[in-house]
Amino acid sequence: MYQDQDFHVWDDQTLPGRLGKIRAQIDPKFAQTVTELAPVFATLALPIYDHVSLHRRRSKNPPPDTWVAFSTSKRGYKMLPHIEVGFWDDRFFIWLAVLQEAKDRQALLSSLKEDTVMQLPVGFACGGDHTDKNCGVPLTRENYQALMVTQTNRHAEWQVGRNFMRGSDFFTLPAIEQTRVIQDTVRSLLPLYDQLIRI
Repeated sequence: MYQDQDFHVWDDQTLPGRLGKIRAQIDPKFAQTVTELAPVFATLALPIYDHVSLHRRRSKNPPPDTWVAFSTSKRGYKMLPHIEVGFWDDRFFIWLAVLQEAKDRQALLSSLKEDTVMQLPVGFACGGDHTDKNCGVPLTRENYQALMVTQTNRHAEWQVGRNFMRGSDFFTLPAIEQTRVIQDTVRSLLPLYDQLIRI
């Protein structure tokens, strides 16, 4: 499934070269993840649609990351709470995100109980900038409270999830075990996601 060699896509510093490698090497794996997550998302009250990043707005610089997003809309995801599965050049990530474009972001997030967020498993992180791969910090009560303080800022963002760094054991797992880790991670996020999409 996902392997350490997938990171070599980022060795190509050209836009057409990297895009070509993303579409040939990584997007088919995203398609498989979409299929494997379908039964997980099927437990939600609303249908979930996948959106594989197309990087259409790029005309010069190659994309620093790539992802597939899951939302309740066929048309898009940035204005809605969504789950992203993707790559930076040094990590594989799974985030539940509410971006600055999201409608009623502050009201959405204020509805989440801190204690519910803190029930996420050990190893989860929180962060406030989806464009910064290093924004994630360990999900502790102190770090989460600090993230929530920033949400009054018009450009603030909110993420909770996991990062799997290049070279970690995750990339040596058999495909079936890797799938289980991804499914379990998303399943852990579903109580929060379910609450966000019901408001």
